[in-house]
Amino acid sequence: MSKAIWICSRKEFLNTVEQKINQICESILPDNIVPADPQIIIGNNVAYGVVNPKKSILYNGYSLLLGVISGNHDDWHVPLQDFPDGSYALFRNTKQSCEIVSDPVGSRSIWYYKNDDIFVAATSQVALIKFIGDFEFDERVVPWMLSTGSLGPTHSWDKRITRVPPNSSVVLNKNSWSLTTKKNKIEFKVSKDSDKSHEQKLRIALDSSIESMRLNYADWVLPVSGGYDSRGILCLLKAKSSNKDLNTITWGLKSSLNDSKNDAFVAQELAKELKVSHQYYHTDLSEEPIEKIIDRFLKNGEGRIDHISGYLDGFKIWQILHDENIQGIIRGDEGFGWSKVYSAPSTRLKVGLGLCSDYHNLKSLDKMGVFEQEIPKDLEQSTNESMEQWRDRLYHEYRLPVILAALSDLKLSYVEQVNPLLFRKVLEQVRKQPDYLRTEKSLFKKIVISLSPKVPFATNSANASMFDFFKQKQVVDLLKEEITSNLENEIMPKKFLIDVLENIKISNNGLDKTNSISIKNFIKLMLPVYLKTLLKKQVSSLTVLDYNQLAFRVFIILRMVKTLKSK
Repeated sequence: MSKAIWICSRKEFLNTVEQKINQICESILPDNIVPADPQIIIGNNVAYGVVNPKKSILYNGYSLLLGVISGNHDDWHVPLQDFPDGSYALFRNTKQSCEIVSDPVGSRSIWYYKNDDIFVAATSQVALIKFIGDFEFDERVVPWMLSTGSLGPTHSWDKRITRVPPNSSVVLNKNSWSLTTKKNKIEFKVSKDSDKSHEQKLRIALDSSIESMRLNYADWVLPVSGGYDSRGILCLLKAKSSNKDLNTITWGLKSSLNDSKNDAFVAQELAKELKVSHQYYHTDLSEEPIEKIIDRFLKNGEGRIDHISGYLDGFKIWQILHDENIQGIIRGDEGFGWSKVYSAPSTRLKVGLGLCSDYHNLKSLDKMGVFEQEIPKDLEQSTNESMEQWRDRLYHEYRLPVILAALSDLKLSYVEQVNPLLFRKVLEQVRKQPDYLRTEKSLFKKIVISLSPKVPFATNSANASMFDFFKQKQVVDLLKEEITSNLENEIMPKKFLIDVLENIKISNNGLDKTNSISIKNFIKLMLPVYLKTLLKKQVSSLTVLDYNQLAFRVFIILRMVKTLKSK
């Protein structure tokens, strides 16, 4: 989606507010596109600016919806009405109140700030910081970035900025100038339906979600991998005769097309079998300087995530889609269930919710008491939850709104996005299923197999290994330079940074390999099942984070703090 900033003031705006919003919009644009002109609306005390606006945006007075809602919602713009279904960030307004609404899993991050004079909400932390006019670093993000590669479950770069939780809204009463939060609880509660009934209800919800998008498919593309999620969407869309203009894309290394077990190869075969147009885009390392590639990654994603491997082309794919006037992509992000878990630590780590205390090379920070890091109480396992229910609730309440939303943020300055598998009607059915139908996405996979042509599923990724990228000499040199020049800092201990520097490695292997098996994975393949199970049940602190990846996370912290302080 386009990114936006929305402001409500207790006083009339100064004449300079339009210029200020325009400058903010320009500052958060990608540097490799010619964008559409920003949409800027100014009232006496309500205003907004939309960066690189797309056709799907809804406007009504000073109310604004970025994204796609399911079906018809004539009252989408009225505060305190029911939350729409769909994928969106919603800002709605009347004379008495305004309300900022997140979608069912917070797939579109919305941040907000309030003082005695203004209430500001935005889909960009940087936009908020620039509007506020200064920066107050929140040190609580440091341990989370080190242990998860993200800002953590609840924090932002600035301690004054708050993220709207998933399936929630923040309401401003303009008369009392007070905020209230309305949060719909995410709960997994098994219904007594038969397996067949669960399957029928999920299939109906899937059909309904796909049909309710009502997109002009000539303007949208469906990224297809070789797995189940995007294949499921493709098969459901093909079942509708109105989707004749459907276009599919895949991206990855050039060499991936030669591997029959690879996403790239399988996606191409699937598109051919289903008779839809298909385009393959290369993500081989851009010829631009490494520092420029990484800085663009940090700017577009605001340093919220370390998953850079799909963007090593310098966002060339997304530039092309923007230049070709593609309005958006149909993503296969989903919440059908996650892989098997054996203990509380393994459950957290499966969804990417690791703590510094879980890793040997971060335990020193934990012992030194340098940072406070705790799992929020509402993300802890409750007494009435099975391990599998807790696992999937963590996926819905943490991984989707934190990790996957951050990945979406990287693309949303270029194209719109919709996640039909994350519509409320689908998630409500998933949360009623017994554990065994959700584990390994068992029920969803069964439905996809029943719809799919007999094209094998991929087992290898089409993109370069992130770990291979971090070990390239030019990357290592950049990471070392940044860390070495910041050994004396107030963010991370010098002793820890020296330990990271001493353990960074350079690899002579290139990025053009997608089917390699690491020693760790080779050992996994050779171990008997009973021994694998025993090892999985052990305490998670036996894990060591890859030092090059850790160095990149340190780099993100140092570079983002420096950037935000200069805003």
